Amino acid sequence: MLFARRALPALLGAAGVAASARANPPGGALGRILARGRIRIGVWLEGGPYGFRRPDGALSGMEVETARDIARSLGVEAELVPMAFSQRFPMVAGGSVDIGCALMLITPPRLRQVAFAAPHGEFSTVLATTRHLDVTSLAELSGRRILALSNDMLGDDPGLPPDAEIHIIPSYDRAIAMLHAEEAAAVVVGLTTFRRLALAHPEEQMRILAPLGEFRYAVAAPLGEPDLLRFLNTWVFLRDEDGTLATLYETFFGGPRPVVARL
Repeated sequence: MLFARRALPALLGAAGVAASARANPPGGALGRILARGRIRIGVWLEGGPYGFRRPDGALSGMEVETARDIARSLGVEAELVPMAFSQRFPMVAGGSVDIGCALMLITPPRLRQVAFAAPHGEFSTVLATTRHLDVTSLAELSGRRILALSNDMLGDDPGLPPDAEIHIIPSYDRAIAMLHAEEAAAVVVGLTTFRRLALAHPEEQMRILAPLGEFRYAVAAPLGEPDLLRFLNTWVFLRDEDGTLATLYETFFGGPRPVVARL
């Protein structure tokens, strides 16, 4: 199989998983996952190469395949649970899923909500607009509507006018429609998403107005689950070492994986 590797099963095989289960306190998340033989993993399916639904209905994308590899490494079934972008962190923190593998951006406020494993990717956001809107500077966004899937994507200091209105949207399809109808002046997107949207909607003549934020993303788990987090950190380390993460990135993005800075 494309993403199968021997290193992690060798180190976290039956003996390793059993040891984790014994160390896990009764009722701990890792123990419950092993007992039920299934891990519920939240995924985002409107993220292009990060997560999408194929025409035949099958789920795919880099984060989706990452989720499946985590389940295989634990020796349990993967139950993939679609999540809206704005609901990613509430669903993980509230226990609706065991973990989130859905472009979980690491930001200071989110560190108080969930526990992050070691980061396995980096993500850049930009502010994009269309040529027919004739916006040329951030100052021109004063009093105007800016679209975003969540406030996380803005970065620490986006430099936006204080009276700009951030409007949360459910999807980028909605963003394109609102920009076309001049119901908004700009949209916050990932750099790779911008490229995809620009190719898919050449009639809009999308362009980048300004860079916004640089993020790392990681698998997220509920707070207070040290054994589950320890497993996830080990998984990231070994999958980085054996090349799985690089293979996944190259498969879905068509180029070499950037070096990811550790926390």
